[in-house]
Amino acid sequence: MTIDRLEWDDWNTDHLAKHGVTPQQAAEVIAGASIARETYKGRLQVIGPTQHGVMLSVVVGPVPDQPGSYYVFSARPASRKERAFYQHQQGASL
Repeated sequence: MTIDRLEWDDWNTDHLAKHGVTPQQAAEVIAGASIARETYKGRLQVIGPTQHGVMLSVVVGPVPDQPGSYYVFSARPASRKERAFYQHQQGASL
């Protein structure tokens, strides 16, 4: 998976704000030491820390006919189960 660019509009920036997450924080997770798993409709759930260590769950989907470009559907603080999954995956990759 290569995410070269994130797509933003009023809807997704407003949606993230409802969860207390900024576009910058979501981008930090995508660019950082995160893990990804496929969800429904070909979307990816990316779990990882921001630069300040806040664990987030970010859901992105590929933009049609724009390779490497992904639309951000959601970003919110990671649940306890998602944080545990992240820790387990990080430990498995060592």
